[in-house]
Amino acid sequence: MTNPGRFILTFALLTVLLSNPVYAAEERMVIELPSQDKTFVLGHMRGMLEALTDTQQLLLDGDREALKARITQLQSREQDERPQGMGKRLPTAFRVMAQSMRPHWQAIGDPETPETDVRRHVVDLMRVCNACHQTFAIR
Repeated sequence: MTNPGRFILTFALLTVLLSNPVYAAEERMVIELPSQDKTFVLGHMRGMLEALTDTQQLLLDGDREALKARITQLQSREQDERPQGMGKRLPTAFRVMAQSMRPHWQAIGDPETPETDVRRHVVDLMRVCNACHQTFAIR
């Protein structure tokens, strides 16, 4: 289900971010991170893309228990591998956008969520991914 409040929040965040002088010529907010943080963030992004691909396959296979396990694996890896104190080094807007993804992952991993809703959550996640990549540049 689409949440108009989330889109308004995203629009407001993007408006504020686009007026920020930290932007590079490509008009994305550059986020300079220590090597360990950068490796984690980029790896986690790849992991989410892989999990979204696996989600599609597992839905086609009708294997909701394997889907639950896959999402649990993604979330556990994030918790286990996140560098200590990294959250404090990330801009608030980036953290807010990343945190907005959690309810979608939880719904996707819940075998009780109807498949149609799971697919909607996948689409919403992809929208967040696209907005993030259009807004931020990790360096």
